[in-house]
Amino acid sequence: MLPLHVVVGVIYNSKDEVLITRRLEHVHQGDLWEFPGGKIESGETALEALSRELEEEIDITVQQARPLIRITHSYPDQTVLLDVWQIEKWHGKPYGCEGQKITWCLPNSLANKQFPVANIPIITAIKLPTKYLITPEPQDKKFFYKLESCLDSGIKLVQLRAKELSELDYCHHAEQALTLCDRYQAKLLANSSLKTAMSVGTDGIHLNSERLFSDLEIPSNLLVAASCHSLAEIEQANRLKLDFIVISPVKTTTSHPDSSPLGWKQLFHLTESANCPVFALGGMQISDIEIAIAHGTQGIAAISGLWK
Repeated sequence: MLPLHVVVGVIYNSKDEVLITRRLEHVHQGDLWEFPGGKIESGETALEALSRELEEEIDITVQQARPLIRITHSYPDQTVLLDVWQIEKWHGKPYGCEGQKITWCLPNSLANKQFPVANIPIITAIKLPTKYLITPEPQDKKFFYKLESCLDSGIKLVQLRAKELSELDYCHHAEQALTLCDRYQAKLLANSSLKTAMSVGTDGIHLNSERLFSDLEIPSNLLVAASCHSLAEIEQANRLKLDFIVISPVKTTTSHPDSSPLGWKQLFHLTESANCPVFALGGMQISDIEIAIAHGTQGIAAISGLWK
């Protein structure tokens, strides 16, 4: 049986708050908070359905929107495909046309509300940026000057990747990087052992392919990501309910010239299998962000493309 295709809108106000609505008690997943939207009718495109649903449900007119994330989730009684769009421009004064409660909520406060389980990846996607910086190997003290320059330019998500450092040196670098990230309200993920990440106190951990299949008990307060190159690795990430993943290589890269690039079409098919936000990696530049988003991703991950 095909999943129930539902369009969802993530709507912001001038205070960067997100609009959420409360489901009526008698409906499926009743009395829980959700992002407004509804079912696609026969013959409608996703954007046409979204515009109609938001006008019927909260009386606003969609003027501009872009894809955010697509999530397939199976409940005991039905499977749903949530086709989520970020509303970039809209007009009107929202209110609950069907008698439902509505409220505005800061992204970091969404976790305090009760949502259907399928909405959890949406909340993660709302809080993630479109750029994920992966650092090059630290060579000298200029590394931290360059990292601060990247943070000052607006980078909010960083992975410290330093395979050539000893564990002790990695910890020292991670501590300094974390101090800088905290100063700019950015998140730092350690590409290291869980022990190292926890000893430094980074915001999260990035799992390589080996760690992805290891038996780790990761604290729930950590942001957890992983590198994926195949459907099997994506399915493992789904089983672990990771916060986000990176899929690569999308293009040919100088660091892995012998790896066959996936291309945008294959990236989209793999992204459809993921139940969490996805970043595209491999030859990515800032100019690729829009096309990456159009192919189902959160945005791009890059080393040189963002470090420069």
